[in-house]
Formats: sequence, structure tokens, C-alpha cells
Amino acid sequence: MTLASRDEGARSAFPAFHGRVDQVLARVENVAAVGAGAAAVTAMVLVSLDVIMRYAFASPLTFQMYLTQYYLLVAMVMLALPWGYRTGGAIQIRLLLAALPAPLSDTITRIGLMVSAGYLLAVTWRGWLTFSEALANDEVIMGVIDWPVAWSWIWVPIGCGLLALRLVVDAAAPTLRPIGNAHD
Repeated sequence: MTLASRDEGARSAFPAFHGRVDQVLARVENVAAVGAGAAAVTAMVLVSLDVIMRYAFASPLTFQMYLTQYYLLVAMVMLALPWGYRTGGAIQIRLLLAALPAPLSDTITRIGLMVSAGYLLAVTWRGWLTFSEALANDEVIMGVIDWPVAWSWIWVPIGCGLLALRLVVDAAAPTLRPIGNAHD
């Protein structure tokens, strides 16, 4: 096997490998989005039930506000991040990029995706450290129920980590897809 044929084989195998990684990540993002949707529905049901119980029976759900505020809303936002980006929920200002030649524009976009992924990995790491510290110290939010702080933080590293992976996968794609357009 010659060096040229080995390089050609590696180049032809990368799009297939990238496609498999993209599909697996998309499935994980879909599961996270379903979790975000479940958190949203649960929050809506709890808030509605609390209002009914408070005004119709003068007996509010005392746990609802803490559960919704510290757990459900955080899970809803963080778990939806990667799915939202993948399905077109992103904005990119392309005024300057449109004026550049396509290869340069693609390179700048890929660099931007990687820098963004690096930032999100830092947020992921910091979120994980905060979760770990709160879990190790048994930190709680005191109220009618002592709510463990750690489990409100777990959604930050999960959501930001998945979004960072999505950005890396998109930056490494054989063909760059425009940001803000739904992926196939």
C-alpha cells in the first residue's frame, strides 16, 4: 500500500466516522431535549396546581417554588441547549463573513466554533466542580424541605458539555453547515 492510497483511505473514512459520531450525539441531544420538555411540562403542571390549591383551597404547594426555580427551570434550559443549536436555534451575524472568500469564511467559522467549544468546556468544568463541591459538602437550600444544592447544578455540566461536543463535531465536519440552519 502506498502512502498516497493510505491517505486517500483515511480521508474517505473520516466522513463516515464523523457521520456516525454526529448521529450518536444527535440521539443523546434528543434524549436531553425530551428531558428538558419533561421539566417544562412538570414546571407548568406544578405552578398551575399551586395556583389552584392556593386560591381555591387556601393550601399552596409549599415545595413548588423551590423545585421549579432551582431544578426544573435549570434542567429545562441547560438540557435544551445542544438540541436548540443543532436544530437551528442559533444566530450568526455573517456580514463580514459573507464578504470574505468561502475558504477563509469557513476557516474563521471553524475557529469560532472551536473557541466557543473551549469556553463551554470551561463552563462545563466549573459547573462540575461546583456540583462536586456541593455534593461533598451536603449543601442545602433551607426551607420547608431542605433542597440539596448539588442536584440543581448537575444540569450545567451536562447541557454545556453536550453543546461543546456539538460545536466540536460541527467544526470538524467535512462540509461546514451554516450556523442557524437545522441539521439533517
